[in-house]
Amino acid sequence: MRSFGDSGWVDLGEGLGRDVGDAYLVSTSPGIAYKNLLIWGTRVGEDAGSAPGHIRAYDARTGKIRWTFHTIPWPGEFGYDSWAPEAFKTAGGANSWAGMTVDTARGIVFIPNGSATPDFYGGDRVGANLFANSLLALDATTGKRLWHFQTVHHDLWDRDLPAAPNLVTVTRDGSRVEAVAQITKSGFVFLFDRQSGKPLFEVEERVVPASDLRGEHAWRTQPFPLKPAPFARQAIREAEVTPSERRRFRSLRHGSLFTPPSEPGTVVLPGFDGGGEWGGAAVDPETATLYVNASDVPWIAAMRETHTASAPSREARTGVAIYKAECASCHGADRRGRDRAPSLIGVNSRLTVEQLEQLLEHGRGFMPSFAKLSQDERCAAIAYVLGTAECDQGLPAAAPPPPPYEFVGYERWRDSSGFPAIKPPWGTLNAIDLNTGEYRWRIPLGEFPALTARGIPVTGTEQYGGPIVTRGGLVFIAATQEGKIRAFDKSSGGLLWEALLPAPGYATPSTFAVRGRQFVVVAAGGGKLGSKSSDMYVAFTLP
Repeated sequence: MRSFGDSGWVDLGEGLGRDVGDAYLVSTSPGIAYKNLLIWGTRVGEDAGSAPGHIRAYDARTGKIRWTFHTIPWPGEFGYDSWAPEAFKTAGGANSWAGMTVDTARGIVFIPNGSATPDFYGGDRVGANLFANSLLALDATTGKRLWHFQTVHHDLWDRDLPAAPNLVTVTRDGSRVEAVAQITKSGFVFLFDRQSGKPLFEVEERVVPASDLRGEHAWRTQPFPLKPAPFARQAIREAEVTPSERRRFRSLRHGSLFTPPSEPGTVVLPGFDGGGEWGGAAVDPETATLYVNASDVPWIAAMRETHTASAPSREARTGVAIYKAECASCHGADRRGRDRAPSLIGVNSRLTVEQLEQLLEHGRGFMPSFAKLSQDERCAAIAYVLGTAECDQGLPAAAPPPPPYEFVGYERWRDSSGFPAIKPPWGTLNAIDLNTGEYRWRIPLGEFPALTARGIPVTGTEQYGGPIVTRGGLVFIAATQEGKIRAFDKSSGGLLWEALLPAPGYATPSTFAVRGRQFVVVAAGGGKLGSKSSDMYVAFTLP
């Protein structure tokens, strides 16, 4: 519609209250519509210098901003004192990238927010950091805060709220209560009264471990809901670790869901992608049962001191030395990539020198900025990756001094066979009665055919994508690493049907009907976890 914004589009960088320059800023969910408003969140960078994640509502006809909620509060606003003074001028993150849910009858929009930046070191963002990691309940018409709940204080583990919350009606003491349920990467389900924000199951603030990093002030306590029990494992004992990895286990910090990142490395379980993740949960309105899948895969959060440009060891470093120190932990010593980091082999066919310079300067997505490197160092690294003698020297001036610590890189903790370094299950599907907070059933979800062929019971796999539940009593889910879509009996968890997809369906299925015939469709894109990629949607129906 040409009347919307500038001939049909608006710049998401405008209306944030400060110039964010070339900071990473995109939309990863479609926002939500309420009456004549489009309520929008964004995905921002995860390192220092990121854009703030303020929530904006646009007039659906004109594109004008009707209201803005500052997720990093401004002076005089509630929560301002939960940050360092004047943090609103420079702090980033606290953004809603995973989607929102609106209660149209009450005019309330429920907004799950991500963490403050940088992700893993918070020495420069002291405080609880509202409204990061918070479920916000806002008046959808005005943007006024009605209530909030922060699920992680001063997040050091990238515990974004990963999915839009679910609206559900539960029974309490014989009365019907309109509630909202929020899953977390940590494996918790928080359940609130929609109108008041009162937790419907008791939540305790428990003392958690302190950080041993210089300048870090980890929050002393964190919230733990007493019900439901976590749907993912949150700690492991040495006996649960693969024997070949037990020596390393003893060298790592571990023992608590909220043990902070450290220089030796800290076990993060559930991993950085959950636990619960962006596939979200499904709710059966007939029984108030929540269906949620989980990955039980440990990751490692290791930190290292940040080298400054003036350090003698930094002088005249070669491209290969810079790559090994700064890049190999994510992209691999062989440059072939791993986990979230893509292969750099043949990168010159995808990116120009100028684009690589911009990536190093500003970062993108999970890749942080490397503005801390000198101009010569960045050029040397690019030259090494490209296998050339030199690169363009026209880079901007260096950024302000970096924090004293930096994240070593994303590492799924695997054993020598390539499997998660803990005993299975490595992925589950769970049915939780939200009336009582008790589990109806829990089953492993997914398998590795090579292990099953050896007689090993189904282990479950790491997962991306969530479930749906139908009125006919079925739970459909793909999500698993071996690439199947399955249907389960919603009451018992019994497997009723399964089919192999052309690539793993790392997406939540959809269902629809055409002339009385019902279909289930899933995007079989694959690509993650070393699986093959595809561009296919696959639809199923009964004959």
